[in-house]
Amino acid sequence: MNIQKFLFISTPFRSGSALLSRILNAHSQVNLTNDDLKFFLFCYNRYLPLSEINTRTMLDDLAQRLLTRFNITIDVESCLERLKEQPLSQAAIYSVLLQHLWDGHSSSYIGEMESISWTKIPTFLNMFPNGKALLIIRDLRDVVMSFKKKTIAPGNDYLIALFNVIDAMDHYVACKKIFPNRFHGVRFEALKANPEKEVLKICQFLGVDFEPEMMREDNWVDYHGKTWINTKVSSFHKDGDSQNPVGRWRKLITPEELFLCEWIGKNQMQAFGIKAEGDGVTQGEFDRAMDMINSSTLLREAFKHWCETGKGMERYPLDPTDPKTWEMKPIA
Repeated sequence: MNIQKFLFISTPFRSGSALLSRILNAHSQVNLTNDDLKFFLFCYNRYLPLSEINTRTMLDDLAQRLLTRFNITIDVESCLERLKEQPLSQAAIYSVLLQHLWDGHSSSYIGEMESISWTKIPTFLNMFPNGKALLIIRDLRDVVMSFKKKTIAPGNDYLIALFNVIDAMDHYVACKKIFPNRFHGVRFEALKANPEKEVLKICQFLGVDFEPEMMREDNWVDYHGKTWINTKVSSFHKDGDSQNPVGRWRKLITPEELFLCEWIGKNQMQAFGIKAEGDGVTQGEFDRAMDMINSSTLLREAFKHWCETGKGMERYPLDPTDPKTWEMKPIA
């Protein structure tokens, strides 16, 4: 009898996680949700103390959100009955939810992709001794430009994506050292350049056979089985430039943005072999860059944290748990 295994994927914004999770979800032995459940954001340590009453409240809130936003149904009573069979814990709730979502599917791995949760990878791996985790990283300059195009954040707050990426890069390096057999890092550029080669590496990491069907786009579907069209999730879909995501930043970035990316992300870029391409900064460009940083409390806090520690942070520009943000449209 196979023991159920669990898989967790995380990523900064606009880094290719949807593509990666859809490819893996096309494997016969893998079932993943994609930024729907978001257990760590909406459930983990938010309903304390962990009691039967609070767990019911958690599941009721989760069921309402999933149904309203994604037309995904959670049978709260069924989940509560399953939880009675074991000691109540965060891991028990998480595993019951994943098993409930994929009830009727026989697969080696079940799990989810949850963006902006890379700091929870160690927590996930400690929750599930037979679990594995992936983190996908993209050139921070492309991330910033894509997020600028897609975000609902006001003003210059799209620059929080820069601090997100460098934090995720640091965690990528740390997790490779701490969990060498249970963590696998993925580079977006490598996935785009030779997807079959990179997916084969992931299959080897997971201990499952590579299936050619994973590479067929018509097999990339969402939770409901609806075909997921890769190009339509691009920030640049309407501009007709969704097919060339690697290095697109060169056509779009301002001198101020390039300076900030390559100054603040210098150490992480070097660690990942990403070449800086800026040719110096004028006093005017520096002043304008600092004006951008000082334009909001969010960016001032992130910059102050970086100055003090040399590190980024895992941070949304707006509160994602506030329902008012769920239906907001990108500003750009």
